[in-house]
Amino acid sequence: MQRPIPWLWITVIGVLLLAPGFTARLFVDVLEGVTLLLVFGPLVLAGAGFLAWQWFKRRLVTCPACGTPSIGASVCPACGGALAAPSSTSGRSVDQPARDAVIDVQVSEVSDDR
Repeated sequence: MQRPIPWLWITVIGVLLLAPGFTARLFVDVLEGVTLLLVFGPLVLAGAGFLAWQWFKRRLVTCPACGTPSIGASVCPACGGALAAPSSTSGRSVDQPARDAVIDVQVSEVSDDR
């Protein structure tokens, strides 16, 4: 058994869209707002999630003794070892420029006994 086509609702929506006035403008504006929300909503949420992940990652400290990551603790919750605060330089010395650094090279002979 087939359902009848809802000609009444199709006609009402057609009149609202074609008739100039407040109702047609309101219908189009609501439809436009819903479309913008569906298109830009996920993009805004993805951007906020990315920024939150970067904030979280900057504050994450890994224990040098056991490797357990934690946030905002001065003592490791797993092993009790002391945690150093996260540094923005990642262990590099900022005082000395790279061109003045000394690299020690040791030469040793490698014999190929086959």
